Amino acid sequence: MGELALELGVVSDTHGLFDPKLSDLFRGSAFILHAGDVCGQEVLDRLDSIAPVLAIFGNSDTPPLSRRLPPWRTEAFAGHRILILHDLGKPERMNSAASALIAREKPNIVISGHSHQGRISIYGDMLFVNPGSAGRKRFKLLRSAAVLSLSKNKARAALFSLESAEPSRVREAAWQEPTAPADAPKAHPHPLHRGRFGSG
Repeated sequence: MGELALELGVVSDTHGLFDPKLSDLFRGSAFILHAGDVCGQEVLDRLDSIAPVLAIFGNSDTPPLSRRLPPWRTEAFAGHRILILHDLGKPERMNSAASALIAREKPNIVISGHSHQGRISIYGDMLFVNPGSAGRKRFKLLRSAAVLSLSKNKARAALFSLESAEPSRVREAAWQEPTAPADAPKAHPHPLHRGRFGSG
């Protein structure tokens, strides 16, 4: 990306399974973002052995996880505002709750899960990342996870298959910051990481 980038691991819908390939994929990440349906503290513990984890709960999570984790969170890294929520819908057809949250939080990167379908896209002025499911195989959907690379005013997201012998890149997209309005919220750069999250 032309300058030293901050890397974040992105995963979702593990449903109680920790795939050992995530250790290689996320090695060197500053943080790991989990977009819900964790379904087991052991998954978070294994991920936390790689890098600190920032997670939310999804519709399949139950107590005690769903009491400890928020339903959404906004994190700030390297000048980027990252909203993590479980169920977005689609970038071009968001559900009403996601649309309202995005309007309020004003992220430039949105991470979601729920669909088990990995997708990286740019819609409007935002980068949308759905890492797909890193849990057990479901129908013909690809098991996958993602890596997000951040630098000032730029971001690159890459989707990786977990079904090959080693994680293999299957899709990626690059985002560059458009000219921002004067009243746009300012994100605190890493390492002055700051987050906010919803109540359960």
